[in-house]
Amino acid sequence: MIRDKDNGVSVVLPVSEVEPEVLQSALESMCEQSHENLEVLLVLNGSDRATRQAAHELAAGDRRTRVLELEHASLAAAINLGLRQASHTLVARMDADDWSHPQRIEQQYERMIDNPSLAALGTAYEIVGPDGQRYGVMTPPTDPAEARWRLLISNPFAHGSMMLRRDAVLALGGYDERFERAQDYELWVRLSGRGARSGVCATSEVLYTLTRSEAQGAFGATPMQAEFAAKVMTQAWNGLAQGDAMALESIIAQIARRSQATEARGALEMRLREQGPTSSDLLAWLWTAWTTPASSARAFDIARGSRVREVARSMQASGVDAISLWGAGTHTAWLLDHQADLGISIIGIVDDALHGSKRFGRPIDHQDTLKPGSHVLLSSDWHEDALWSASARARARGVHVWRLYGEPQSSIPIAKTNRRSA
Repeated sequence: MIRDKDNGVSVVLPVSEVEPEVLQSALESMCEQSHENLEVLLVLNGSDRATRQAAHELAAGDRRTRVLELEHASLAAAINLGLRQASHTLVARMDADDWSHPQRIEQQYERMIDNPSLAALGTAYEIVGPDGQRYGVMTPPTDPAEARWRLLISNPFAHGSMMLRRDAVLALGGYDERFERAQDYELWVRLSGRGARSGVCATSEVLYTLTRSEAQGAFGATPMQAEFAAKVMTQAWNGLAQGDAMALESIIAQIARRSQATEARGALEMRLREQGPTSSDLLAWLWTAWTTPASSARAFDIARGSRVREVARSMQASGVDAISLWGAGTHTAWLLDHQADLGISIIGIVDDALHGSKRFGRPIDHQDTLKPGSHVLLSSDWHEDALWSASARARARGVHVWRLYGEPQSSIPIAKTNRRSA
């Protein structure tokens, strides 16, 4: 619900060269937002004549739309111009070949008003190809403290999905116009480096559709994009404090034994969130990722996705339409990113070692909160057997526990199934 008097949002939509119908689709997705107090700034970013003509014609059809022009193409300069010309303090980004959910601006606006320390807020987003083929869903960190250290490894945010607090961005000098690519990544790292004063994170709702070009592929980057992203990353690494590697000895030992690797990784990530990243902590986290075989990661992900769909069909045949996930590690992060493969609503996460904390923007519960008749899917590739053993008490109480990789469980009579999990 809108609570302040000036509830306006400015939208900066840079345009270089794009087909008129593609630009029209992007602009319509903004003009049809449930949050109506908008202005849309179409910034002609070294555009060709056809694109300029289309932009002016489209702007004439909605009084909330203005056209700004740059003679020479520069995405960073175009957005900085939009920030300076914006009528409102909250400024949303939008790309000319993407699409926004009708409630995107409203939900981001509410979150930014409720959290004045946020400087930039994105959304979860779907990635599609130029012909509309679906590649998957990405869920960036919803906690600024988590985003701060994960940005040292990659840029998980879709630039066009972001809403910016104009004053916070301009106070740091705006976008760095020396960067021909990865301007957004450089800004997120710079903002998050200031800690709680200017957080960067995302909502967990999928409110944006990102179109990848053929040159980029599903999740890759162009050579120039990779070059500038590497510059951002290495500069950020150089600025890290050394930290105390000896303090990580017990965590490293647990991960090496694998018997408590999930709990140890959770403890390490909690250190990164609560204390901020150091070189030692980041190296330890990267080492934990290296200890998991990844040479055939793509083939493994394809096989895992196939297995998820197979188990999901069995669950659906038993009348299951909602589940909890058991485990709060990287496997659960993967499942949350691939909910489309599962096709079943994920309504909770349980993890006895991490209950009471929050991960992936969701509270983590204890197994004792699962109700008899509810359904839970074990979410771990390395430790499913251990989780199965740990779930004995829940199974004895009548909780239906499903496995992805172990021996298949016996069928569950539909008549006895309680479809909703705790």
